Amino acid sequence: MELFGKEIKKKHIITAIVILLALVVGINSCSTVKQRERGVEYVFGKVKGDVIKPGLKFHAPFIANVTKYSIAPKTFEATFAVGNDGAITRDMQTVGTTVNVKYAYDESRIMDIATRYGDSVIESAMKSNIIASVKEVVGCYSIYELVEKQPEVTSRVSESILARMVDYPITISQTTITNWDWSDDFDRQIKETANRTQQVKQAEQEANIAAANAQKLVKEAEAKKQAIQLEAEAALIKAQNEAKAKQAEADGIAYYNAKIAQNMTIQQQQWKHEEQMAYYDKWNGILVSQYIPLTAAGGIVNLSK
Repeated sequence: MELFGKEIKKKHIITAIVILLALVVGINSCSTVKQRERGVEYVFGKVKGDVIKPGLKFHAPFIANVTKYSIAPKTFEATFAVGNDGAITRDMQTVGTTVNVKYAYDESRIMDIATRYGDSVIESAMKSNIIASVKEVVGCYSIYELVEKQPEVTSRVSESILARMVDYPITISQTTITNWDWSDDFDRQIKETANRTQQVKQAEQEANIAAANAQKLVKEAEAKKQAIQLEAEAALIKAQNEAKAKQAEADGIAYYNAKIAQNMTIQQQQWKHEEQMAYYDKWNGILVSQYIPLTAAGGIVNLSK
């Protein structure tokens, strides 16, 4: 009876071992590739087959395994501080910065990543090329221009990184420079410059106010001058019009007098004509001298004889 119990116990142990082995083998003979992943099967460390799409993949246990590569966007951050590792500007100032590069594995080159590259190789290349690109671009600008022309600087750094990483199996979607850093000495220079700039701006503002006031006075004087000129012109026009009116009145009177004189001449001519006609009516054919002396030898001449 005791022997029978040992046999049953032994069978249970063996069964448990078999089940455990089956579980281990099952776990090691399949892999799950997620939606934003791509897989590559390695057998004895060598790549076998094509890129594995999302889903369940069965493979030989223990001798084969599936390495998964995420194709989701990643962000690589490169930071270098002010000092020996800093970038040198055109005006010989040392600056540091932090650069973020958003990238993703190129799905069409997963095999290149599996056979020639890897996370460590790509990240190392990313870091060195980001630093090289930043130093190259920063050397073209003064320290003041780095802040003033931030979009332009970021664009040129992005272009440089893309050019340097063009052969790597990744796609870069965005490059961002999050901040600039410089020495404490230059910080003090900035503050002093800002103070001087503020003073200059204040002086310029005061000068502008004074100029505006002066311009206002000039405009007021010009307005008064124009008003006086307009008044003088109006007075001149009035005087001219009055003179014209008087001239017209004088011309009218002269015309009236001329007409009267003309009429008198005509009337006198008419009277003379009437006298002549009366003379002719009384003439008896004997020419009588028109000269009639007021006296004669015997006294007054009687014209009626």
